[in-house]
Formats: sequence, structure tokens, C-alpha cells
Amino acid sequence: MLALLDKLTGDDGEATLGRLMQQPECIDSLAAEIASGASIERIRKRALTLDTMISELVEADFAYVGLPKEARDCDFRTGFETYLRPVLGKRAQGFAAIFERLDRHTRPFIVETGSLRIPDNWEGDGQSTFQFDWYARTRHGSVFTIDINPASIDSARRACSGTTSTILNDSVAALHALGSVAGRPAALIYLDSFDLDLENPVPSAVHHAMEVMAARRLIGEGTIICVDDFDVPPLGQGGKGLIVDQFMSSIGAEVVYSGYQKVWQLSG
Repeated sequence: MLALLDKLTGDDGEATLGRLMQQPECIDSLAAEIASGASIERIRKRALTLDTMISELVEADFAYVGLPKEARDCDFRTGFETYLRPVLGKRAQGFAAIFERLDRHTRPFIVETGSLRIPDNWEGDGQSTFQFDWYARTRHGSVFTIDINPASIDSARRACSGTTSTILNDSVAALHALGSVAGRPAALIYLDSFDLDLENPVPSAVHHAMEVMAARRLIGEGTIICVDDFDVPPLGQGGKGLIVDQFMSSIGAEVVYSGYQKVWQLSG
């Protein structure tokens, strides 16, 4: 028993056992202290990384996002109309407009901020990461999704195939870095990283404007830009895209769709 406690506490087993004997009512707080310690973290990481020499194709997990096994055998267009559009609610038309414009791109390069966070939450979040992964996989494209929350990155990684690469970082910093190395403009930049506060939408609007600036090297002729949560009751139009909308209007970007999402496309 003492050897096990030493392993879990970094050779502090005897002192830990003494504390438990003196204060048995504190077992929960002591367990929480041990669980958050460096020794447990090392043990957990070692157990989770034992398969680093394994290399295999990463496939999308349709069941994880609540889709039936039949969906796996569909091409994206059939799958979208049959399984996705009916559950997308207020985002259904916006995504349909995005994919129609993406069809004009060869091997689409898709960049997203704000990754899939809650699996099977189609109407609530839109599951955009999974949609982009499915679409890009059928078009021989690629997806990069960026999120600062490790839990969201974990969800996206579990849901998506190897077509999608996940980046755990602040979206502004990551977009700037990605633009420096990508070598070509994105077909789509989908911005949905900073939650909208209906009482104070400005911080979210400012953040998404900063993302557009950070993504400047990823924007070129034909690039589609979408901001989620644009026309949100009772706030009305603006939302996350309040500042981006004014900028896009000032440069004459084409409005592809305006609703719960707002979608623009850049001309030459």
C-alpha cells in the first residue's frame, strides 16, 4: 500500500498515509490533491502515449456525432441533404450556400476557428468541423481547425478523419502563423471562436475582426469568409460579425448569404 502511495504522490506516501489516518474525513480533498499532482499527470501521460509507434489511417467517427452508419456510405452531397440539412436548423441555408461556393474550388483548403465541442449538437453548434472534414475528404482537400480549449480539440479529433488537422492555440496567433507557412489562400475561412454575449457583443466582434486581420495571408481571390452567430435574436444583425461586416462592405466583398451566419466571397 505504501509503495502504491509513493508512486501516486512522488515518494510522499508515508506522509500522505499519516494525514489520512489523522483526518479520515478529509479523504475527498486528499484524493483531489493527489489526482492533480505531477506524479499522476506523468502516469496518465505515459499510459496514453504508449501507442506512439502505431501509424494508421484516421477515419471519421459518424456515430460519435450522432449519424447513422448508413451515412458513412454516402457522398457528401447526398449525406448533407439526407442527414445534415434536416438537423442544422437556423444554419441549414448558410451551410448550403457555403458548400455551393466551395464546389468552385479545386482541392479546397478550409480554415476554421472554433472547433466542434459537443458531439451530436447539430442545431446548437452546427458541427461545422465534421461537415468540413466530410466535404474536404470527398474533394481531396484539407481542413485546419483551431481552438484554445483542449476539450474542443479532443472532440474534433475524435470526430474527424485525417483530412483534418487540429491546432490547440489562440486563434489570432494560429491564423497569423498558418498564413506564414500555408503558401496559398484558403478556399474558406470560417470564424466561430469567441462566444457571443448578447448583453455585450463588442468583445466577440473585436476578436473576429482581429482574426480577419491575422488571416490576411490566407485571403485571396475567391476566398469565402463566414462569421457564425451574425443575426441572433433579440440582438439582430451584427453579432460576432459586427465589425467584419462593415469591413467587408467597405471593400465591396460579395454577400453570398446573410442570416444566422453571414457569408462573403472576395473577388479579384
